[in-house]
Parts: sequence; C-alpha cells; structure tokens
Amino acid sequence: MAPGGGWDEAVAQNLEAGFYNHAFCPVGPEGPAFCIWEVREGITAEEFQEFIDGPNGVNFGLGAWMNICKEINIEMAGNPPYPRKF
Repeated sequence: MAPGGGWDEAVAQNLEAGFYNHAFCPVGPEGPAFCIWEVREGITAEEFQEFIDGPNGVNFGLGAWMNICKEINIEMAGNPPYPRKF
C-alpha cells in the first residue's frame, strides 16, 4: 500500500499499529505476489500473520489471498532492503 491514491489513511493506521508495507511485487495476473513488510520491534510472527489476514491487512478480512509470511534474515542480507520506518 503505497502512499497516495486513497491509501494515506490506511498507511497511517498501519504505521501506528506497527506495520509498514515497503513493496508490493506481483509476478503475474494470476499471482503470486511478493510483499516486503516491516514490523515494529516486539511484534511476533503470529501477530503479523493475524494482522496480514485481518481487516486491516491485504485481505481486508475477506480471505482473498493466501498469505505465507516469512521473516527476512537481515544478517544474511547485509542491510535492510529499504530505509527503516521503525
């Protein structure tokens, strides 16, 4: 959810809750799509999964997407792929 285009309120709400979407990368019209999310320190993987599948996540609570969340190991990557929000 990039800022602008009516998403400003959702982006602000997600930031306040501790979540920020840096990138939405669809591979093709039928999927899959890969996203890069940042979460505030202290948010568990379970809490993130609950958010992403819930009413404020990408599904808007409808179950339209099958979200498989994986943590990026920053130590293996060298640096965060985007400037940190938190």
